[in-house]
Amino acid sequence: MQRSAFTQIEIALSVFLAGLMGALTYYYINLSSLNRSQYKSALQSHFNLIESMVFQCKSLSEQFPKELDSSTNASNTLLTELECNTSIPYSLNGGRNGFIPLPPTGFTPYKATESGSIFFIATSADNNSTQDDALKNLILNYTPQQASLEHNATSAIFKFYLSR
Repeated sequence: MQRSAFTQIEIALSVFLAGLMGALTYYYINLSSLNRSQYKSALQSHFNLIESMVFQCKSLSEQFPKELDSSTNASNTLLTELECNTSIPYSLNGGRNGFIPLPPTGFTPYKATESGSIFFIATSADNNSTQDDALKNLILNYTPQQASLEHNATSAIFKFYLSR
C-alpha cells in the first residue's frame, strides 16, 4: 500500500513539472515573438523619422547631412555627429528637425554613410538573436532598392537607403 501511494505522488509530481515546463516554454516563445515584433515596429518608426529629418535637411541645403564642422561626407558616422549645411548650419540631432531616436536594446547606434549617389542609415545586431530575427522580418517590408540585410561572422547589418 505504501509503495502504491508513493508512485501516485511521483506521477502527480511528474505531471506538475511537465505542465510547468510547458507553460514556461509557451511564455518564452510568446515573449520572444513579442520582442521581435516590438523591435521591428520601433526600427520602422525610427527609420521613417530619420528619413524625414534627412530629407528636410536635403531640401534646405540641397545636400545630405555632413560630418559636424568638417563638411565632409558621412562615412560610417553616428547620426548624432551630423549637421545640415544650410546658410546657418545646425546639428541633425537637436537642431530644427528634432532628436535622433535611440535604437532599441541590442542594436548599435544609427550610423550614416554617403558614397557617390548612395546615402544610407545602418544599424546592426548580433547574429542568431531576437534582434536578428526582427531584422529578418523587417527586411520583408522593403524592396532591395530601399534596404538590405547582410550577415557576417558575428552580426547582422541592416542598411536603409535614402538614395541609391
